[in-house]
Amino acid sequence: MEDLLLDGCSRQSLIRWTSPGGPPLVVRWAMWATPEVADVLPVPSAVAAGLARAHRQREGVSSRHEMWTSRVQKRLDNHVDQKLSQLWRDLALLAEERDPIAAAGLRHSVERLARPGLWARSLEWILLLGSDLEGLDAALTVALADKHPTVRRAVSRCCRSTVLTVQLRAEGMRAAAETTAPLEERLLSIVSASVDGRRASFPKPLSAPSATWLADHGLEDLVRGATRRAVAGFATSMDALGAAEEEHLTATLLAGLVSEFAALPVHTRLAGVVGPHLRVGHRTVPRKEERASGADIGVVVDVRVPGQLQLRTGDLIQVKKAPGRGREDSWAIKRRQLHDLLEHSASAVYWLIRSTGDILVVPAKFLAAVEGATARPSSKQFTVGYTAVRHTAIPMEQYLPDLIVGLWLGSNGEKTLRAAQGTGRTTRPRFALTIDVVLGHLGG
Repeated sequence: MEDLLLDGCSRQSLIRWTSPGGPPLVVRWAMWATPEVADVLPVPSAVAAGLARAHRQREGVSSRHEMWTSRVQKRLDNHVDQKLSQLWRDLALLAEERDPIAAAGLRHSVERLARPGLWARSLEWILLLGSDLEGLDAALTVALADKHPTVRRAVSRCCRSTVLTVQLRAEGMRAAAETTAPLEERLLSIVSASVDGRRASFPKPLSAPSATWLADHGLEDLVRGATRRAVAGFATSMDALGAAEEEHLTATLLAGLVSEFAALPVHTRLAGVVGPHLRVGHRTVPRKEERASGADIGVVVDVRVPGQLQLRTGDLIQVKKAPGRGREDSWAIKRRQLHDLLEHSASAVYWLIRSTGDILVVPAKFLAAVEGATARPSSKQFTVGYTAVRHTAIPMEQYLPDLIVGLWLGSNGEKTLRAAQGTGRTTRPRFALTIDVVLGHLGG
């Protein structure tokens, strides 16, 4: 029952009282609750009692909602945890307080009432209210989780919630709680993100330095997560795809990336992330358009931050899969293809697909170094094993967001861009991967 209430409350404001329309959903539910219900569902009952008490104190007994508040208080006030109800009264008042002096007093009261056990019991509900608390929920949760296993377990519980808003915010808090950075740095990051979220400036003036020019730890984490999920999904399907040609494997992997990135706008809204937005798309070049030689994937990154950044870069990717035989994964590298890649882009890479479905990203110039030392002059290809590349390879979640979106790789040179876009005279990649990074709304 509590999960159903949480789900319903996640689709509307947890604290807004409307006219017409009435009180928040959890208060409407509590109108019909009995003391026995309060015993079975103590947390939503205390939340409802706290919301009703806050509204009555703010609006007075002459409020148009007096019938609702008085009925809830009469039914539940003597049957709920008074400390939990008081915490929720202050949370509700704080969420709607616009006077900074009054808000400071309410924040102090919430911090005083936020005992680990109370906070952990109603954490799902606190996460629903989080966007109205301007980062206080995250700061207190991370600070409490740093010292109290009860709160850490509550965060893990919320990560398994079926309510998406709760799950995503909990995952973000778990990431902040589990990092090895000092607590002060983690709290500063949370507070600065809250302050920055109320300003339109870019990059964020108060945020700690991030990994890329995106200047947003939350967005960067979401992008890495999308890449990681796409690769994990690809790996789980490897048993069915194992015998497929590299072309089909590439198409499957790119489709997974596009699917995960398509969900990013929703995730950024639910996680309260602001800043540039990303959109990823891909298309397959018809065989009649494909040139005789070229990379498997041409990637083009468009960056547009009005008044500050505008750039288009391109790069090339070759995909190779391990044959799945022998004790060690190995890949056959065609020498002419390798040279063509490096002729068009010094930062071109190979995506080496292991027999497990995991993907290693290796610089083409490193493979050229292996070729220079091991390949026979008369051979058209050479083989490279896992042992040779494992220290050089990086995971996709580092390559795509940090290096490609972060603009460490690729070139805005005309020759590279023509090759990546498939407009060059000698090369047209089989797949076109486009990444748009835009500050502002992404249409269609």
